[in-house]
Amino acid sequence: MLIASRSRSAIDKLKNDLSSEFEKNDLGEAKKMLGMEIERDRKSDKICLTQKGYLKKVLQKFKINGDTKSVSTPLGTSIQGKSYYVSYYC
Repeated sequence: MLIASRSRSAIDKLKNDLSSEFEKNDLGEAKKMLGMEIERDRKSDKICLTQKGYLKKVLQKFKINGDTKSVSTPLGTSIQGKSYYVSYYC
């Protein structure tokens, strides 16, 4: 289960509530989920989702060299500028 919230205390409360009902393992902060890498820059309040590993495999499969350029894909305005904590829990 991936839990995301603007409040670290809300995540901790949910984890405590779940652990009182279910056996659980806390895997800490999420680094990768469904093939996407999760990168955080807390100083600049940014989160980045990438598929670098998958893209490298695709480029190798089709013998495309590393001279390609990457581009940023902006999120919708309803998500931008908001800080979220993301935790992986199973």
